[in-house]
Amino acid sequence: MKTTCTLLLLLALGWTTAKAQEKLPVDLKVEARGDYQRTSIDGEDIKDECGFKGNIVDVVLKGELSPKFSYAYRQRLNGINKDYKFFDATDWLFLKYKATDQLAVSAGKYVVLVAGWELDPAPIDCYYLSEFCYNFACYQWGVSAEYQTKSGNDAFTLQACQSPFSKQHPDTYAYNLMWHGRHGFYEPLWSVNAIEYEKGKFFSYISLGNRFHIGEKVQVDFDFMNRAAKGQTFFGRDCTISGQISYRPTQKFHLFTKMSYDVNNTGSAADKAVQDGTEITRVGAGFEYFPLKDNRVRIHGNYSYSFGKNSNPNGVVQDKLSALNVGVTWRVKVL
Repeated sequence: MKTTCTLLLLLALGWTTAKAQEKLPVDLKVEARGDYQRTSIDGEDIKDECGFKGNIVDVVLKGELSPKFSYAYRQRLNGINKDYKFFDATDWLFLKYKATDQLAVSAGKYVVLVAGWELDPAPIDCYYLSEFCYNFACYQWGVSAEYQTKSGNDAFTLQACQSPFSKQHPDTYAYNLMWHGRHGFYEPLWSVNAIEYEKGKFFSYISLGNRFHIGEKVQVDFDFMNRAAKGQTFFGRDCTISGQISYRPTQKFHLFTKMSYDVNNTGSAADKAVQDGTEITRVGAGFEYFPLKDNRVRIHGNYSYSFGKNSNPNGVVQDKLSALNVGVTWRVKVL
């Protein structure tokens, strides 16, 4: 009942906004995804993760208040419950001011700017992830400033926001600098980050996302993220590596294979996302089919398997984890 009332409120908000803005652009969408899944560890099914499941339903509202002011809002309706407050289920809600053609500033809730193509897709478009991604609260409140070069080939964004670990350690923050470019077939998404994991204690991230466009049908992603706490000078002992090869033979059909590798052998308990003693690999493959030649309807299927050690007993990616997922996604444009 609460979710239904929220949906009606959001639809009314979108209609009112469109009327108020008259000819200014406004876009309101409803998205939903449902899956059949079968998840097991060493051949034993995980009962709560098997069967037909509702995955995500959300509302996306974007528009302009004036030629210089724009806004964006995405609310996951399935995330609102007694343990999960309304704004916890808000992915982003921000106001953007475009000062010039090259400079813009934003304030509100948005993605924490830690680079990497694995972190880039919306949750409704994610099927299986590395262990790091499952333990990183990537939507936080903050402010940012973006500068785009005159050529449009490069954009640099500086962000100050709440730490992804602020729920466990309040009044902690993150400071991020991201570079997104496009140079021919190469599309980099890099960042350097200082993230407070406890009050006054920082992790430094170097995250290098690399995308290669090979012709019109093949895309290769390769991400490398190195993490280090104060006093740790080693490289590659606490890191996540992920990669994906995508092939789109036709406009309607998409094939992909993906792997991820998480390791932490630092001997330190500082990393809350990938705990010390972890070395886990995940591999898988899948497909997407778009019967309408656009993204309004999508049928997907994928399978993944992981092996190694995860020292976090509550972690998602465990040794001998087998996950099968088949489902359908639909998107409706309301306004």
